[in-house]
Amino acid sequence: MVREEFEVLFARIDDICRRTERGELGVSSFLSPRERFFVEKYLLQRGMSGRYIAYGGYADAERRRVFILPDYIQKAESFSDIEPYIDGSPVCAVRIRGSGYRRLTHRDYLGSVLGLGIEREKLGDIVFEDTEREEALLFCDGVISDFILGELKKVASDTVKVEVAELPPDFEPKRSFAHISDTVASARIDCIVAALCSLSREKASQAVGAGLVEVNFECETRPDRTVSAPALVSVRGYGKFRINSVSEQTRRGRLRLDADKYI
Repeated sequence: MVREEFEVLFARIDDICRRTERGELGVSSFLSPRERFFVEKYLLQRGMSGRYIAYGGYADAERRRVFILPDYIQKAESFSDIEPYIDGSPVCAVRIRGSGYRRLTHRDYLGSVLGLGIEREKLGDIVFEDTEREEALLFCDGVISDFILGELKKVASDTVKVEVAELPPDFEPKRSFAHISDTVASARIDCIVAALCSLSREKASQAVGAGLVEVNFECETRPDRTVSAPALVSVRGYGKFRINSVSEQTRRGRLRLDADKYI
């Protein structure tokens, strides 16, 4: 099932690997966390352990490019180790600043950039430097950064200014979460989903059975699957959640659930 879903992507990775055999440094497009999870798994199956690095502009980027290393790069533990071998800017940060008259959302920024005719795979994360969200940082392929600088004039109905951003090595964006604290009968995925999404146990079980739930980027269809923290849980139509802990039994024998919802 996974092989069929990612057949085209795996074929591109195969092509990149062939180029590295000819001495080139291979670079993928920006991959979603789910795509990257399976690409890295695929590379390990190909015997490429230690021969690739995933980087998206900062330490905990969600969307990242995978850099597959040729034999002449003997050691690389971080992106800085391979920068001397790279031509151009495969990952560039662009700052987009609105006028301040309205609060722009992630969807506003992404929709406006995609509206320029840019493919999603050319774009990394869109993050905010402060909780006020007055400006956003877009990580993208450096080849298209000049195009964005020249063409992006508005986000939603707001006029924006765009510039290349120089970020410190320890840059960390301000992420927004809604904290969830609840109790569950057990650590089964149907119990967890019911609590996260305010659903009945029956409807949560149906969502799992219908293939609407992912645990750590893998589709889970077994309602009795036990979730071990930390874990990422995505429920189609409800959002993505970070499970921090499922522990500390209450007097009534239930487990305390501590989680965060990405907003």
